[in-house]
Amino acid sequence: MLSDLQVKNFALINKVNINFKQGLNILSGETGAGKSIIIGALDLLLGARANTDVIRSGKKAAYISAFFQPEELKIINNILTEAGIEIEENGILIAREIRENGRNRTLINGQLATLKIVKKISRYLIDIHGQHEHQLLLDQSSHLMILDAFIGKEISPLKSEIKSLYQKLSEVRKELSEIEIDDSQRARELDVINFQIEEIEKAALKEGEYEELKEEYKTLSHGEEIYRVVSELMTSLSGDDYSEKGIMDRLSVLKNKFVEIEDYNQKLKDLNKKFADIYYGLEEFIFDLGDFESSFAYDEERISLISDRLDLINTLLRKYGEDIETVLSYLEELYQKRDKLENVEDKINSLTKKKDDLKKKLIKKSNLLSEKRKNHAENLEVNLKQELKDLAMEDVRFKVDFKEKAISADGTDQIEFLISPNRGEDLKSLSKIASGGEISRIMLSLKTITAALDQVDTLIFDEVDSGVGGKTAAKMAAKLTQISRDRQIICITHLPQLASAANHHFLIQKEKGEDRTFTKIYALDEAERVKEIARMIGGTTITDKTLAHAEEMLLLAEK
Repeated sequence: MLSDLQVKNFALINKVNINFKQGLNILSGETGAGKSIIIGALDLLLGARANTDVIRSGKKAAYISAFFQPEELKIINNILTEAGIEIEENGILIAREIRENGRNRTLINGQLATLKIVKKISRYLIDIHGQHEHQLLLDQSSHLMILDAFIGKEISPLKSEIKSLYQKLSEVRKELSEIEIDDSQRARELDVINFQIEEIEKAALKEGEYEELKEEYKTLSHGEEIYRVVSELMTSLSGDDYSEKGIMDRLSVLKNKFVEIEDYNQKLKDLNKKFADIYYGLEEFIFDLGDFESSFAYDEERISLISDRLDLINTLLRKYGEDIETVLSYLEELYQKRDKLENVEDKINSLTKKKDDLKKKLIKKSNLLSEKRKNHAENLEVNLKQELKDLAMEDVRFKVDFKEKAISADGTDQIEFLISPNRGEDLKSLSKIASGGEISRIMLSLKTITAALDQVDTLIFDEVDSGVGGKTAAKMAAKLTQISRDRQIICITHLPQLASAANHHFLIQKEKGEDRTFTKIYALDEAERVKEIARMIGGTTITDKTLAHAEEMLLLAEK
Protein backbone atom coordinates (compact mmCIF):
# COMPACT_ATOMS: atom_id res chain seq x y z
CA MET A 1 0.00 0.00 0.00
CA LEU A 2 1.12 3.53 -0.79
CA SER A 3 0.82 5.20 2.60
CA ASP A 4 2.28 8.69 2.23
CA LEU A 5 3.27 10.82 -0.74
CA GLN A 6 5.18 14.07 -0.39
CA VAL A 7 5.89 16.42 -3.31
CA LYS A 8 7.88 19.67 -3.05
CA ASN A 9 8.76 22.31 -5.65
CA PHE A 10 7.34 20.19 -8.46
CA ALA A 11 5.64 22.06 -11.34
CA LEU A 12 2.77 24.04 -9.75
CA ILE A 13 3.15 22.28 -6.42
CA ASN A 14 4.94 24.14 -3.66
CA LYS A 15 4.49 21.42 -1.07
CA VAL A 16 1.81 18.76 -0.62
CA ASN A 17 1.53 15.75 1.66
CA ILE A 18 -1.07 13.11 0.88
CA ASN A 19 -1.94 10.33 3.29
CA PHE A 20 -3.49 7.56 1.18
CA LYS A 21 -5.36 4.71 2.85
CA GLN A 22 -6.57 1.24 2.02
CA GLY A 23 -9.60 1.01 -0.26
CA LEU A 24 -10.71 3.38 -3.02
CA ASN A 25 -8.90 6.75 -2.99
CA ILE A 26 -10.41 9.27 -5.40
CA LEU A 27 -8.69 12.44 -6.60
CA SER A 28 -10.87 15.00 -8.32
CA GLY A 29 -10.68 18.65 -9.33
CA GLU A 30 -11.40 21.07 -12.12
CA THR A 31 -9.66 20.75 -15.47
CA GLY A 32 -6.17 22.24 -15.27
CA ALA A 33 -6.01 22.01 -11.47
CA GLY A 34 -2.98 19.73 -11.70
CA LYS A 35 -4.37 16.20 -11.32
CA SER A 36 -1.87 14.82 -13.84
CA ILE A 37 1.00 16.36 -11.86
CA ILE A 38 0.52 13.74 -9.14
CA ILE A 39 0.87 10.91 -11.67
CA GLY A 40 3.89 12.66 -13.19
CA ALA A 41 5.54 12.93 -9.79
CA LEU A 42 4.98 9.23 -9.06
CA ASP A 43 6.29 8.27 -12.50
CA LEU A 44 9.49 10.22 -11.82
CA LEU A 45 9.84 8.73 -8.36
CA LEU A 46 9.62 5.21 -9.76
CA GLY A 47 12.26 5.69 -12.44
CA ALA A 48 10.96 7.82 -15.32
CA ARG A 49 13.48 10.06 -17.05
CA ALA A 50 13.95 13.36 -15.23
CA ASN A 51 13.84 16.80 -16.79
CA THR A 52 14.77 19.99 -14.96
CA ASP A 53 11.63 21.61 -16.43
CA VAL A 54 9.61 19.94 -13.64
CA ILE A 55 11.38 22.04 -10.98
CA ARG A 56 9.15 24.84 -9.75
CA SER A 57 10.24 28.23 -11.07
CA GLY A 58 12.66 29.94 -8.71
CA LYS A 59 13.64 26.72 -6.90
CA LYS A 60 16.88 24.76 -7.21
CA ALA A 61 15.44 21.26 -6.79
CA ALA A 62 12.21 19.26 -6.79
CA TYR A 63 11.68 16.53 -4.21
CA ILE A 64 9.34 13.51 -4.26
CA SER A 65 9.08 10.78 -1.65
CA ALA A 66 6.66 7.95 -1.00
CA PHE A 67 6.31 5.48 1.83
CA PHE A 68 5.04 2.00 0.92
CA GLN A 69 3.76 -0.70 3.24
CA PRO A 70 3.43 -3.76 0.97
CA GLU A 71 1.67 -6.92 2.10
CA GLU A 72 4.56 -9.10 0.92
CA LEU A 73 8.06 -7.81 1.60
CA LYS A 74 10.12 -10.95 1.04
CA ILE A 75 10.85 -10.52 -2.71
CA ILE A 76 11.49 -6.79 -2.33
CA ASN A 77 13.78 -7.27 0.67
CA ASN A 78 15.77 -9.88 -1.24
CA ILE A 79 16.33 -7.39 -4.06
CA LEU A 80 17.37 -4.65 -1.63
CA THR A 81 19.69 -6.96 0.33
CA GLU A 82 21.37 -8.07 -2.88
CA ALA A 83 21.88 -4.40 -3.77
CA GLY A 84 23.45 -3.71 -0.36
CA ILE A 85 20.55 -1.60 0.90
CA GLU A 86 19.45 -2.09 4.49
CA ILE A 87 15.81 -3.08 4.91
CA GLU A 88 13.25 -1.56 7.24
CA GLU A 89 10.68 -3.68 9.04
CA ASN A 90 7.71 -1.33 8.75
CA GLY A 91 7.95 -0.42 5.04
CA ILE A 92 9.96 1.09 2.21
CA LEU A 93 10.74 4.77 1.73
CA ILE A 94 11.69 5.84 -1.80
CA ALA A 95 12.82 9.42 -2.45
CA ARG A 96 14.07 11.27 -5.51
CA GLU A 97 15.56 14.72 -5.82
CA ILE A 98 15.65 16.44 -9.23
CA ARG A 99 18.31 19.16 -9.12
CA GLU A 100 18.76 22.15 -11.37
CA ASN A 101 22.43 21.25 -11.91
CA GLY A 102 21.51 17.77 -13.09
CA ARG A 103 23.03 15.97 -10.10
CA ASN A 104 19.90 14.05 -9.20
CA ARG A 105 19.68 11.64 -6.27
CA THR A 106 17.57 8.57 -5.57
CA LEU A 107 17.31 7.02 -2.12
CA ILE A 108 15.74 3.87 -0.73
CA ASN A 109 15.34 3.79 3.04
CA GLY A 110 17.62 6.82 3.24
CA GLN A 111 20.44 5.15 1.29
CA LEU A 112 21.65 6.11 -2.19
CA ALA A 113 20.28 3.77 -4.83
CA THR A 114 20.15 3.45 -8.61
CA LEU A 115 17.01 3.94 -10.69
CA LYS A 116 17.52 0.37 -11.89
CA ILE A 117 16.89 -0.92 -8.36
CA VAL A 118 13.89 1.39 -7.94
CA LYS A 119 12.36 0.09 -11.18
CA LYS A 120 13.06 -3.47 -10.09
CA ILE A 121 11.14 -3.16 -6.81
CA SER A 122 8.42 -0.79 -8.04
CA ARG A 123 6.75 -3.53 -10.09
CA TYR A 124 5.95 -5.26 -6.79
CA LEU A 125 4.66 -2.05 -5.19
CA ILE A 126 2.48 -0.19 -7.62
CA ASP A 127 0.88 -0.37 -11.07
CA ILE A 128 0.10 2.95 -12.77
CA HIS A 129 -2.43 2.98 -15.58
CA GLY A 130 -2.66 6.11 -17.67
CA GLN A 131 -3.12 7.31 -21.23
CA HIS A 132 0.01 5.40 -22.28
CA GLU A 133 -1.72 2.08 -21.60
CA HIS A 134 -4.66 3.17 -23.76
CA GLN A 135 -2.23 3.65 -26.64
CA LEU A 136 -0.61 0.27 -25.94
CA LEU A 137 -3.97 -1.44 -26.23
CA LEU A 138 -4.51 0.16 -29.64
CA ASP A 139 -1.07 -1.02 -30.79
CA GLN A 140 -1.33 -4.59 -32.10
CA SER A 141 2.36 -5.25 -31.44
CA SER A 142 1.70 -4.88 -27.69
CA HIS A 143 -1.07 -7.50 -27.57
CA LEU A 144 1.38 -10.39 -27.23
CA MET A 145 3.01 -8.60 -24.30
CA ILE A 146 -0.40 -8.17 -22.63
CA LEU A 147 -1.26 -11.85 -23.11
CA ASP A 148 2.10 -12.93 -21.67
CA ALA A 149 1.56 -10.63 -18.69
CA PHE A 150 -1.79 -12.36 -18.13
CA ILE A 151 -0.14 -15.80 -18.24
CA GLY A 152 2.66 -14.69 -15.94
CA LYS A 153 5.42 -16.82 -14.42
CA GLU A 154 4.30 -20.11 -15.95
CA ILE A 155 5.90 -19.28 -19.30
CA SER A 156 8.82 -17.15 -18.08
CA PRO A 157 11.45 -19.97 -18.15
CA LEU A 158 10.27 -21.07 -21.59
CA LYS A 159 10.41 -17.51 -22.95
CA SER A 160 13.94 -17.08 -21.57
CA GLU A 161 15.01 -20.34 -23.21
CA ILE A 162 13.54 -19.26 -26.57
CA LYS A 163 15.23 -15.87 -26.32
CA SER A 164 18.59 -17.55 -25.61
CA LEU A 165 18.18 -20.02 -28.51
CA TYR A 166 17.21 -17.22 -30.88
CA GLN A 167 20.25 -15.18 -29.87
CA LYS A 168 22.52 -18.18 -30.57
CA LEU A 169 20.78 -18.76 -33.90
CA SER A 170 21.29 -15.10 -34.86
CA GLU A 171 24.98 -15.35 -34.02
CA VAL A 172 25.40 -18.49 -36.16
CA ARG A 173 23.52 -16.85 -39.05
CA LYS A 174 25.75 -13.79 -38.82
CA GLU A 175 28.89 -15.94 -38.82
CA LEU A 176 27.61 -17.85 -41.85
CA SER A 177 26.84 -14.66 -43.76
CA GLU A 178 30.36 -13.42 -43.09
CA ILE A 179 32.08 -16.49 -44.52
CA GLU A 180 29.66 -17.43 -47.29
CA ILE A 181 31.39 -15.58 -50.11
CA ASP A 182 31.89 -16.75 -53.70
CA ASP A 183 34.96 -18.70 -54.78
CA SER A 184 36.51 -15.87 -56.81
CA GLN A 185 36.29 -13.46 -53.89
CA ARG A 186 37.73 -16.11 -51.56
CA ALA A 187 40.61 -16.68 -53.98
CA ARG A 188 41.35 -12.94 -54.13
CA GLU A 189 41.37 -12.69 -50.36
CA LEU A 190 43.68 -15.72 -50.09
CA ASP A 191 46.10 -14.17 -52.62
CA VAL A 192 46.35 -10.99 -50.56
CA ILE A 193 46.74 -12.91 -47.28
CA ASN A 194 49.41 -15.24 -48.70
CA PHE A 195 51.36 -12.31 -50.11
CA GLN A 196 51.33 -10.55 -46.74
CA ILE A 197 52.31 -13.73 -44.89
CA GLU A 198 55.20 -14.37 -47.30
CA GLU A 199 56.40 -10.77 -47.01
CA ILE A 200 56.45 -10.85 -43.20
CA GLU A 201 57.85 -14.40 -42.95
CA LYS A 202 60.64 -13.63 -45.41
CA ALA A 203 61.76 -10.75 -43.19
CA ALA A 204 62.24 -13.18 -40.26
CA LEU A 205 61.60 -10.45 -37.74
CA LYS A 206 62.71 -10.86 -34.14
CA GLU A 207 61.35 -9.00 -31.13
CA GLY A 208 63.77 -6.30 -29.95
CA GLU A 209 65.73 -6.47 -33.19
CA TYR A 210 64.73 -3.03 -34.43
CA GLU A 211 66.07 -1.18 -31.39
CA GLU A 212 69.34 -3.18 -31.39
CA LEU A 213 69.95 -2.44 -35.08
CA LYS A 214 69.29 1.26 -34.63
CA GLU A 215 71.81 1.34 -31.77
CA GLU A 216 74.45 -0.53 -33.81
CA TYR A 217 73.87 1.70 -36.83
CA LYS A 218 74.33 4.81 -34.73
CA THR A 219 77.63 3.42 -33.38
CA LEU A 220 79.03 2.31 -36.73
CA SER A 221 78.04 5.47 -38.54
CA HIS A 222 80.35 7.37 -36.11
CA GLY A 223 83.06 4.67 -36.18
CA GLU A 224 85.97 6.80 -37.33
CA GLU A 225 85.41 9.39 -34.64
CA ILE A 226 85.00 6.72 -31.96
CA TYR A 227 88.18 4.91 -33.04
CA ARG A 228 90.23 8.13 -33.08
CA VAL A 229 89.12 9.27 -29.62
CA VAL A 230 89.54 5.83 -28.00
CA SER A 231 93.06 5.37 -29.51
CA GLU A 232 94.15 8.82 -28.40
CA LEU A 233 92.88 8.19 -24.87
CA MET A 234 94.60 4.77 -24.65
CA THR A 235 97.90 6.25 -25.86
CA SER A 236 97.72 9.08 -23.34
CA LEU A 237 96.96 6.76 -20.45
CA SER A 238 99.16 3.75 -21.27
CA GLY A 239 101.78 5.14 -23.66
CA ASP A 240 102.95 3.38 -26.80
CA ASP A 241 106.07 2.01 -28.39
CA TYR A 242 107.33 5.48 -29.32
CA SER A 243 106.69 7.42 -26.10
CA GLU A 244 108.62 7.10 -22.95
CA LYS A 245 105.75 6.78 -20.54
CA GLY A 246 101.99 7.14 -20.35
CA ILE A 247 99.97 8.87 -17.66
CA MET A 248 99.58 5.61 -15.72
CA ASP A 249 103.32 5.08 -15.53
CA ARG A 250 103.84 8.54 -14.08
CA LEU A 251 100.94 8.06 -11.66
CA SER A 252 102.46 4.73 -10.55
CA VAL A 253 105.72 6.44 -9.59
CA LEU A 254 103.85 9.13 -7.67
CA LYS A 255 101.72 6.46 -5.97
CA ASN A 256 104.83 4.73 -4.64
CA LYS A 257 106.27 8.00 -3.35
CA PHE A 258 103.00 8.83 -1.60
CA VAL A 259 103.19 5.48 0.19
CA GLU A 260 106.57 6.43 1.60
CA ILE A 261 105.22 9.56 3.30
CA GLU A 262 101.77 8.41 4.41
CA ASP A 263 103.01 7.22 7.83
CA TYR A 264 104.10 10.74 8.75
CA ASN A 265 100.58 12.11 9.00
CA GLN A 266 97.14 10.55 9.46
CA LYS A 267 95.55 12.90 6.95
CA LEU A 268 98.16 11.87 4.35
CA LYS A 269 97.18 8.25 4.97
CA ASP A 270 93.53 9.12 4.24
CA LEU A 271 94.47 11.06 1.13
CA ASN A 272 96.67 8.19 -0.09
CA LYS A 273 93.70 5.81 0.22
CA LYS A 274 91.57 8.09 -1.98
CA PHE A 275 94.48 8.37 -4.45
CA ALA A 276 94.81 4.55 -4.56
CA ASP A 277 91.04 4.20 -5.25
CA ILE A 278 91.33 6.65 -8.14
CA TYR A 279 94.40 4.90 -9.48
CA TYR A 280 92.91 1.39 -9.43
CA GLY A 281 89.63 2.71 -10.83
CA LEU A 282 91.50 4.32 -13.70
CA GLU A 283 93.44 1.10 -14.19
CA GLU A 284 90.16 -0.83 -14.50
CA PHE A 285 88.84 1.80 -16.89
CA ILE A 286 91.92 1.37 -19.10
CA PHE A 287 91.39 -2.38 -19.10
CA ASP A 288 87.73 -2.05 -20.21
CA LEU A 289 88.64 0.61 -22.78
CA GLY A 290 91.29 -1.72 -24.16
CA ASP A 291 88.71 -4.49 -24.54
CA PHE A 292 86.39 -2.07 -26.38
CA GLU A 293 89.26 -0.93 -28.65
CA SER A 294 90.31 -4.45 -29.55
CA SER A 295 86.74 -5.60 -30.26
CA PHE A 296 85.62 -2.47 -32.11
CA ALA A 297 85.71 -2.80 -35.84
CA TYR A 298 84.59 -0.17 -38.29
CA ASP A 299 82.89 -2.05 -41.14
CA GLU A 300 81.31 -0.11 -44.01
CA GLU A 301 79.78 -3.30 -45.42
CA ARG A 302 78.09 -3.95 -42.05
CA ILE A 303 76.69 -0.40 -42.07
CA SER A 304 75.17 -1.02 -45.50
CA LEU A 305 73.61 -4.31 -44.36
CA ILE A 306 72.10 -2.70 -41.27
CA SER A 307 70.77 0.23 -43.33
CA ASP A 308 69.05 -2.16 -45.74
CA ARG A 309 67.61 -4.19 -42.85
CA LEU A 310 66.23 -1.06 -41.16
CA ASP A 311 64.65 0.06 -44.43
CA LEU A 312 62.93 -3.33 -44.76
CA ILE A 313 61.65 -3.25 -41.18
CA ASN A 314 60.40 0.35 -41.56
CA THR A 315 58.48 -0.68 -44.68
CA LEU A 316 56.80 -3.53 -42.79
CA LEU A 317 56.01 -1.25 -39.85
CA ARG A 318 54.33 1.27 -42.15
CA LYS A 319 52.17 -1.49 -43.65
CA TYR A 320 51.40 -3.78 -40.73
CA GLY A 321 52.01 -2.21 -37.36
CA GLU A 322 53.71 0.34 -35.17
CA ASP A 323 56.38 -2.08 -33.88
CA ILE A 324 57.73 -5.59 -34.56
CA GLU A 325 55.53 -7.10 -31.82
CA THR A 326 52.42 -5.71 -33.54
CA VAL A 327 53.56 -6.99 -36.95
CA LEU A 328 54.13 -10.48 -35.54
CA SER A 329 50.71 -10.36 -33.88
CA TYR A 330 49.18 -9.38 -37.23
CA LEU A 331 50.96 -12.35 -38.81
CA GLU A 332 49.15 -14.66 -36.37
CA GLU A 333 45.85 -13.09 -37.42
CA LEU A 334 46.74 -13.71 -41.06
CA TYR A 335 47.39 -17.39 -40.30
CA GLN A 336 43.95 -17.65 -38.71
CA LYS A 337 42.25 -15.89 -41.63
CA ARG A 338 44.03 -18.16 -44.09
CA ASP A 339 43.00 -21.26 -42.17
CA LYS A 340 39.44 -20.01 -42.04
CA LEU A 341 39.30 -19.37 -45.78
CA GLU A 342 41.07 -22.59 -46.70
CA ASN A 343 38.73 -24.62 -44.49
CA VAL A 344 35.63 -22.58 -45.25
CA GLU A 345 33.63 -25.48 -46.65
CA ASP A 346 34.08 -27.51 -43.46
CA LYS A 347 33.20 -24.43 -41.43
CA ILE A 348 30.09 -23.73 -43.51
CA ASN A 349 28.93 -27.32 -43.12
CA SER A 350 29.53 -27.20 -39.37
CA LEU A 351 27.70 -23.89 -38.93
CA THR A 352 24.83 -25.01 -41.18
CA LYS A 353 24.33 -28.11 -39.04
CA LYS A 354 24.47 -25.97 -35.90
CA LYS A 355 21.95 -23.55 -37.41
CA ASP A 356 19.55 -26.36 -38.33
CA ASP A 357 19.82 -27.93 -34.86
CA LEU A 358 19.14 -24.59 -33.16
CA LYS A 359 16.22 -23.91 -35.48
CA LYS A 360 14.67 -27.31 -34.69
CA LYS A 361 15.00 -26.69 -30.95
CA LEU A 362 13.63 -23.18 -31.37
CA ILE A 363 10.60 -24.38 -33.36
CA LYS A 364 9.91 -27.11 -30.81
CA LYS A 365 10.08 -24.67 -27.88
CA SER A 366 8.08 -22.03 -29.80
CA ASN A 367 5.35 -24.56 -30.56
CA LEU A 368 5.18 -25.47 -26.88
CA LEU A 369 4.97 -21.78 -25.95
CA SER A 370 2.29 -21.20 -28.58
CA GLU A 371 0.24 -24.08 -27.17
CA LYS A 372 0.44 -22.63 -23.66
CA ARG A 373 -0.48 -19.17 -24.96
CA LYS A 374 -3.51 -20.51 -26.80
CA ASN A 375 -4.74 -22.37 -23.73
CA HIS A 376 -4.41 -19.28 -21.57
CA ALA A 377 -5.85 -17.05 -24.31
CA GLU A 378 -9.13 -18.95 -23.93
CA ASN A 379 -9.10 -18.16 -20.21
CA LEU A 380 -8.37 -14.51 -20.97
CA GLU A 381 -11.30 -14.39 -23.39
CA VAL A 382 -13.68 -15.88 -20.82
CA ASN A 383 -12.46 -13.69 -17.96
CA LEU A 384 -12.41 -10.51 -20.01
CA LYS A 385 -15.91 -11.04 -21.38
CA GLN A 386 -17.19 -11.53 -17.84
CA GLU A 387 -15.44 -8.38 -16.64
CA LEU A 388 -16.82 -6.39 -19.59
CA LYS A 389 -20.35 -7.64 -18.91
CA ASP A 390 -19.97 -6.18 -15.43
CA LEU A 391 -19.16 -2.87 -17.16
CA ALA A 392 -22.31 -2.69 -19.33
CA MET A 393 -20.89 -4.51 -22.35
CA GLU A 394 -23.28 -7.49 -22.10
CA ASP A 395 -23.14 -8.50 -25.78
CA VAL A 396 -19.41 -8.16 -26.23
CA ARG A 397 -17.42 -10.86 -27.98
CA PHE A 398 -13.66 -10.90 -27.54
CA LYS A 399 -11.14 -13.08 -29.35
CA VAL A 400 -7.37 -13.50 -29.18
CA ASP A 401 -6.51 -14.15 -32.83
CA PHE A 402 -3.34 -16.19 -33.49
CA LYS A 403 -1.28 -16.11 -36.67
CA GLU A 404 2.10 -17.67 -37.34
CA LYS A 405 5.08 -15.45 -38.06
CA ALA A 406 8.78 -16.00 -38.72
CA ILE A 407 10.73 -17.16 -35.68
CA SER A 408 11.81 -14.34 -33.39
CA ALA A 409 13.02 -13.92 -29.83
CA ASP A 410 9.42 -14.23 -28.54
CA GLY A 411 8.45 -17.28 -30.58
CA THR A 412 6.30 -17.70 -33.69
CA ASP A 413 3.04 -16.15 -32.47
CA GLN A 414 1.60 -12.99 -33.93
CA ILE A 415 -1.60 -12.15 -32.10
CA GLU A 416 -4.25 -9.49 -32.30
CA PHE A 417 -7.19 -8.69 -30.04
CA LEU A 418 -10.46 -8.80 -31.96
CA ILE A 419 -13.73 -7.47 -30.57
CA SER A 420 -17.39 -7.23 -31.40
CA PRO A 421 -18.91 -4.73 -28.92
CA ASN A 422 -22.48 -5.20 -30.12
CA ARG A 423 -24.69 -8.16 -30.95
CA GLY A 424 -24.66 -9.16 -34.61
CA GLU A 425 -21.38 -7.47 -35.49
CA ASP A 426 -18.38 -9.36 -36.82
CA LEU A 427 -15.17 -9.59 -34.84
CA LYS A 428 -12.82 -6.84 -35.96
CA SER A 429 -9.53 -5.34 -34.92
CA LEU A 430 -9.74 -3.69 -31.51
CA SER A 431 -7.75 -0.70 -32.74
CA LYS A 432 -10.21 -0.05 -35.59
CA ILE A 433 -13.66 -0.21 -33.99
CA ALA A 434 -13.39 0.30 -30.22
CA SER A 435 -14.55 3.69 -28.91
CA GLY A 436 -12.77 5.65 -26.19
CA GLY A 437 -15.24 4.45 -23.56
CA GLU A 438 -14.87 0.83 -24.68
CA ILE A 439 -11.07 1.06 -24.60
CA SER A 440 -11.30 2.44 -21.03
CA ARG A 441 -13.49 -0.46 -19.95
CA ILE A 442 -11.30 -3.07 -21.68
CA MET A 443 -8.22 -1.62 -20.05
CA LEU A 444 -9.86 -1.60 -16.61
CA SER A 445 -10.94 -5.21 -17.14
CA LEU A 446 -7.42 -6.26 -18.15
CA LYS A 447 -5.98 -4.46 -15.14
CA THR A 448 -8.51 -6.18 -12.90
CA ILE A 449 -7.49 -9.59 -14.21
CA THR A 450 -3.71 -9.08 -14.30
CA ALA A 451 -3.63 -7.31 -10.92
CA ALA A 452 -5.33 -10.31 -9.35
CA LEU A 453 -2.56 -12.49 -10.78
CA ASP A 454 0.33 -10.17 -9.88
CA GLN A 455 -0.98 -9.33 -6.40
CA VAL A 456 0.25 -5.75 -6.72
CA ASP A 457 -0.87 -3.88 -3.61
CA THR A 458 -1.63 -0.52 -5.25
CA LEU A 459 -3.30 0.26 -8.57
CA ILE A 460 -3.41 3.84 -9.87
CA PHE A 461 -5.88 4.78 -12.59
CA ASP A 462 -5.73 7.96 -14.64
CA GLU A 463 -8.03 8.43 -17.65
CA VAL A 464 -9.77 5.13 -16.84
CA ASP A 465 -13.13 6.89 -17.21
CA SER A 466 -12.35 8.44 -20.60
CA GLY A 467 -15.47 8.39 -22.80
CA VAL A 468 -17.62 6.87 -20.07
CA GLY A 469 -20.78 8.22 -18.44
CA GLY A 470 -24.26 7.37 -17.14
CA LYS A 471 -24.97 3.77 -16.16
CA THR A 472 -21.61 2.64 -17.45
CA ALA A 473 -19.88 5.04 -15.07
CA ALA A 474 -21.89 3.56 -12.18
CA LYS A 475 -20.85 0.05 -13.20
CA MET A 476 -17.24 1.19 -13.46
CA ALA A 477 -17.51 2.63 -9.95
CA ALA A 478 -18.87 -0.70 -8.74
CA LYS A 479 -15.96 -2.51 -10.40
CA LEU A 480 -13.39 -0.21 -8.76
CA THR A 481 -15.13 -0.72 -5.42
CA GLN A 482 -14.94 -4.48 -5.90
CA ILE A 483 -11.21 -4.37 -6.70
CA SER A 484 -10.52 -2.02 -3.77
CA ARG A 485 -11.72 -4.64 -1.31
CA ASP A 486 -8.53 -6.60 -1.92
CA ARG A 487 -6.06 -3.84 -2.77
CA GLN A 488 -5.54 -0.11 -2.65
CA ILE A 489 -6.94 1.88 -5.58
CA ILE A 490 -5.98 5.48 -6.37
CA CYS A 491 -8.10 6.93 -9.13
CA ILE A 492 -8.09 10.36 -10.77
CA THR A 493 -11.56 11.01 -12.16
CA HIS A 494 -14.01 13.62 -13.38
CA LEU A 495 -17.06 11.38 -12.91
CA PRO A 496 -19.33 11.91 -9.87
CA GLN A 497 -20.31 8.21 -9.98
CA LEU A 498 -16.70 7.18 -9.29
CA ALA A 499 -16.17 9.94 -6.74
CA SER A 500 -19.27 8.94 -4.75
CA ALA A 501 -17.89 5.39 -4.39
CA ALA A 502 -14.69 6.61 -2.72
CA ASN A 503 -13.57 5.47 0.70
CA HIS A 504 -11.29 8.51 0.76
CA HIS A 505 -11.76 11.58 -1.40
CA PHE A 506 -9.08 14.20 -2.19
CA LEU A 507 -9.63 17.50 -3.95
CA ILE A 508 -6.91 18.88 -6.22
CA GLN A 509 -7.29 22.63 -6.52
CA LYS A 510 -5.38 25.45 -8.15
CA GLU A 511 -5.03 28.55 -5.97
CA LYS A 512 -3.59 31.99 -6.73
CA GLY A 513 -1.30 33.82 -4.33
CA GLU A 514 -0.08 37.38 -4.67
CA ASP A 515 2.26 36.58 -7.54
CA ARG A 516 2.21 32.76 -7.86
CA THR A 517 -0.20 29.93 -8.64
CA PHE A 518 -0.19 26.86 -6.43
CA THR A 519 -1.70 23.40 -6.69
CA LYS A 520 -3.12 22.26 -3.35
CA ILE A 521 -4.59 18.91 -2.30
CA TYR A 522 -7.18 18.55 0.45
CA ALA A 523 -8.63 15.46 2.10
CA LEU A 524 -12.41 16.05 2.09
CA ASP A 525 -14.81 15.41 4.94
CA GLU A 526 -18.40 14.34 4.29
CA ALA A 527 -19.79 17.86 3.85
CA GLU A 528 -16.95 18.83 1.52
CA ARG A 529 -17.47 15.66 -0.49
CA VAL A 530 -21.11 16.60 -1.09
CA LYS A 531 -20.03 20.00 -2.47
CA GLU A 532 -17.31 18.49 -4.70
CA ILE A 533 -19.62 15.82 -6.13
CA ALA A 534 -22.27 18.50 -6.71
CA ARG A 535 -19.66 20.50 -8.65
CA MET A 536 -18.80 17.39 -10.69
CA ILE A 537 -22.51 16.94 -11.46
CA GLY A 538 -23.44 20.49 -12.34
CA GLY A 539 -20.21 22.33 -13.14
CA THR A 540 -19.16 25.58 -11.50
CA THR A 541 -22.70 26.49 -10.37
CA ILE A 542 -23.75 24.46 -7.34
CA THR A 543 -27.50 24.44 -6.67
CA ASP A 544 -29.74 22.86 -4.06
CA LYS A 545 -30.70 20.34 -6.69
CA THR A 546 -27.12 19.29 -7.44
CA LEU A 547 -26.35 19.13 -3.70
CA ALA A 548 -29.36 16.90 -3.15
CA HIS A 549 -28.30 14.72 -6.09
CA ALA A 550 -24.78 14.46 -4.64
CA GLU A 551 -26.13 13.42 -1.21
CA GLU A 552 -28.31 10.80 -2.88
CA MET A 553 -25.34 9.38 -4.82
CA LEU A 554 -23.31 9.10 -1.61
CA LEU A 555 -26.17 7.33 0.18
CA LEU A 556 -26.59 4.87 -2.69
CA ALA A 557 -22.82 4.23 -2.76
CA GLU A 558 -22.82 3.42 0.97
CA LYS A 559 -25.43 0.72 0.35
